[in-house]
This record gives sequence, C-alpha cells and structure tokens, in this order.
Amino acid sequence: MKRNTLQLWDKFWEQNISTEDSTNLVKAENSIGWQRIEKVISQKFQIFSNLNIIELGAGSGTFSAIMAKKGAKVTLLDYSDNAIRTARELFRRNRLNAEFIKQDALSLQVDLLNKYDISMSFGLAEHFRGDQRINIIKVHFDVLKKDGIAFICVPNKYDIPYRVALYIAEHSIPWRTDEEYPFSRKELGKICQQIGITKYAFLGSSLFYSLNFFYPFRVMKKMFMLDGNLDTCQIRKERGTFIDQYIAYGLILYGIK
Repeated sequence: MKRNTLQLWDKFWEQNISTEDSTNLVKAENSIGWQRIEKVISQKFQIFSNLNIIELGAGSGTFSAIMAKKGAKVTLLDYSDNAIRTARELFRRNRLNAEFIKQDALSLQVDLLNKYDISMSFGLAEHFRGDQRINIIKVHFDVLKKDGIAFICVPNKYDIPYRVALYIAEHSIPWRTDEEYPFSRKELGKICQQIGITKYAFLGSSLFYSLNFFYPFRVMKKMFMLDGNLDTCQIRKERGTFIDQYIAYGLILYGIK
C-alpha cells in the first residue's frame, strides 16, 4: 500500500469529486453508526442548534452535513484541496452552510483550540503510526471546550471481512486509499489514558456492512438489486446488534474532555 501523503489524498479526492449526493447523505443519516452518535449528542446537549462542531480530515464531510441540517455550526478541516472542493460541492447541493479550512490536523493554529462542543473524524486516525497515531487522537480533544465530546471512527482490528480484504490488498491488488492500521478497543483506551481522557466509551457501526468487503456479497447485492440507486424515501433505518462495537468494521470511540 502507498504511504500517507498529501499528493495521494489529492489524487484520491480528484477521482471522487462530486460523488456524494443526497442519496448518500440519507443513507448516512439512517446508518446505525449515526443513530448511535445522535443519541449520545442528544443526551448531552438536547439539541443541535448552535453547537460548534469540527470534523478533522473531513473528506467529503457527510456527517458534518447531517449536523448542519440539524442546525449545528460546522467547520470542515482537511489538508487536501480536492477534499475541500468535494465537501463544498456536497454542501452546495444540499443548500447547507459551513466553514472550510485547509490545514493539517497535526499542525493546528492556536485559534482552533478549546473552541468546539464536538470534534469528530471518520477514517482519519488509522492512517498514522507511532507518535503521530497518539497525537491525532489527542488533537480531537485539544480543539474541544471543557466537557466537549470527541467521536473518532476507525476500522476495527477484529472485523474479519475487513482484515481479509486488507490482507489481500497488501499482497496483491491496490488498496482504495493509502496505508492504514486498524485499531482495537484496547489500544484506543490506552491512548485515552496516555492523553488524560478518563471518560470514554465505544460505539459500533453495522456488522452487516462488514460483508461488503467480501466480493461475492457485493455481486449478490447487485444481482438482487439490494444496492441500486434507491429513491431517498426507500431508504430505511439500519439496525444494529449488541456486538457491533466489538467486531463491526466501524469502531467509534467517544470521549469527554
């Protein structure tokens, strides 16, 4: 797999500009991962209106768009011009407002620290190793106000379909982005302790989604039109299981500063 570089991510987003549409946004809103995140936020803040939220390594900014729809003030930060362009297009199509910042999440300006009620990332931290791996988690808390919440979604080390696909990619076909190193709950908990975060827990995405890493399952979905261009009114809320946080692909750490 290729090394994590700005050039790689610019190329990735150049190839994926304008692929996010309203259907993908509704799918994300109905995902079990979002339902669980929304529940935590609602219990903490009751409403989204006027919450100050930042998404780090935002990419297309899908979850920021969901929060903007609910009235939050959102900021999207990414160091790739093409990622920012993709996010701007998603927000434009959905008539949503946001602040867009081109900046490296590991080199934040001082005026971004201690500022936000919520920080989040989806597919960022797994692209780092060593000290940077710890620092990228720490940054999520550095930008928060006291008692703010960070949501950090990463690939789960114990999701078998994903690990099989990753192994094949490492030894044969190119991976879809760059090198990545999945997390376990144990590692995330250890990092939280290292950076002084004592209040944290875990959520999970859909275990069923993990099957998408198996090529035969993707073919079957197409054969039975389970993954076609659905009208937004046909999209139903995703259901979860109690084991999602242990072995589903998306492992979501949420911690309070």
